[in-house]
Amino acid sequence: MNTSAFEKARILAEKIEALPADERDRISQENVDHTLEEYAEFKESFETGHCYICNHSIKSFSKKRPCLHWFLKPKGFNKKDVLAIADKFGFFQIQTYLRWVANTNGFAKHINDLPEESSGTKIIELTIRHQNLEWSFSCGESDYQGHQTSQHSRHPHYHLQMLIDSRPFIRFSDLHIPFNENDILSIETKRSLPHIVKHKFPGGEGMSDVLNDQTLEALISNGKSANSEDDAILSLDTIVMADEGTTISGNVLYQLFQEAKTKGVTVASLMHKLPIQNASTRVFVTPGSSVVEQSQRKGRKNTAE
Repeated sequence: MNTSAFEKARILAEKIEALPADERDRISQENVDHTLEEYAEFKESFETGHCYICNHSIKSFSKKRPCLHWFLKPKGFNKKDVLAIADKFGFFQIQTYLRWVANTNGFAKHINDLPEESSGTKIIELTIRHQNLEWSFSCGESDYQGHQTSQHSRHPHYHLQMLIDSRPFIRFSDLHIPFNENDILSIETKRSLPHIVKHKFPGGEGMSDVLNDQTLEALISNGKSANSEDDAILSLDTIVMADEGTTISGNVLYQLFQEAKTKGVTVASLMHKLPIQNASTRVFVTPGSSVVEQSQRKGRKNTAE
């Protein structure tokens, strides 16, 4: 374990906690603004097929200049080259870049970072998709602490799975990718101050930014229906229940369905029009069919992964 990085994280957490709330907000906003400026540079370059970091084509590959665009599988790239990328950029820079890439194909639905869909046993579980490429990241507590019984994985590390056309190009067990010091600072400050420190990705928002307790009410009230099931980022299933001893008019329900269809909104957003004296509704919100599924890493018996 990199004791020095963990000690620096402890000191940083104490400093953050001691700051006035308005000062923390100011620093946070500055970071968001800076990230959005960088995102604009990325987007402009990516649309022309160029990398905003190395100023070369995103199809280019040279072992002399490791770059984040290598994750797009240019000719010559192999799985061991990931270590060169990680050594130069670190986990959070890699994650941010791939989130930006994924969102060029549609907002949030190609980034599944929902805690509800994770195994619940990992510090990091995330799947990102771009066209025929899919990347999944995993880090358990033992990975983060380092496997003391294995020489090549004693350091804090994470695992990566990369699929091409749904076929494994990199398997979770292939690499133990080290976290750098900045990664540890980010992870540790969030773990120490979960009520203050949040990991946000401006321009790279995922499903956890769309589907959470803060957004549910707005989604239900203002939800628009998708043009097709394949476009759906959310699935809203509504159950209507008549109170005991009463019935609900089928005509009233039919009119609500027709109104929702005409206006292009969800049925759930119109449920408030039901007569409240004899009916109640429940709305279940889940990721839609177009959302990428999380790939979960399964441990191997008697093997440190």
